[in-house]
Amino acid sequence: MNHAVRNVAASAVGALALAVSALAAEADKPPVQSAGPSSFSRERAEDVCTREPRSQWLPEAEMRLLAEFRGYKIATFKIANGSCYEIYGFKSGNMVEAYFDPVTSKLVRQNIAK
Repeated sequence: MNHAVRNVAASAVGALALAVSALAAEADKPPVQSAGPSSFSRERAEDVCTREPRSQWLPEAEMRLLAEFRGYKIATFKIANGSCYEIYGFKSGNMVEAYFDPVTSKLVRQNIAK
């Protein structure tokens, strides 16, 4: 196995370990949800996930992996309001819009389309 492949494998194992640890930390907390209207709400000014500098944020690829591990099927992934990772996609068969703290990966808010 060459050096580059070992680094990629080590990164994947590290990200998976981080995902498991993040899930364990959130296991006792109910998700923040709003059962809104038939479509997603627009971003609100008060949605601030973190005030930490971007140098402290999890890499986008790692956050995607964590979200997928938590059961999200990602259609769109972006930065919202300059302080959140935002996902549009599906979870448990429902269309969702989810906002995550990009430093801790904690779910801040989730809207479920009905």
